[in-house]
Amino acid sequence: MKRQAVWKAGAFLTCIATALLLNLSCSSSPKASSVAPHTAEEWSALVGQTIPDQQRAAKVRELGLQLFALSDSMKAEVEQLSAKAVALNENYSCTRGEMEGVMARFTEVRNRTLSKYRDVVFAMRSQVNETEWKKLTD
Repeated sequence: MKRQAVWKAGAFLTCIATALLLNLSCSSSPKASSVAPHTAEEWSALVGQTIPDQQRAAKVRELGLQLFALSDSMKAEVEQLSAKAVALNENYSCTRGEMEGVMARFTEVRNRTLSKYRDVVFAMRSQVNETEWKKLTD
């Protein structure tokens, strides 16, 4: 069950990143977008309302902030790769190898980020019970 949840989260993040990369690579210029479900302040408030133990709450807050940082980092890297893909798309003389290089870099970024994301999610889950987890993720 836990493994399935991680796969779903990973697949969701992968789909978002892929859609963003494909959307931006087909357009003439990269566009910024933000789809974060919570701000860092909202996350901190939600954790404070959900977890009564201050030590655990502090750990969960920090782990949540790590997820925000991972998301921001991946977004920035995807935007850079998208700009490269757009430039290659506009360049008629670009080679298949050049485009494959951009896609390989995207795959590397995605895999590295998803591995870190998985580790942070499970570290967070180890700090909360099932009821708290449901409140934090709903």
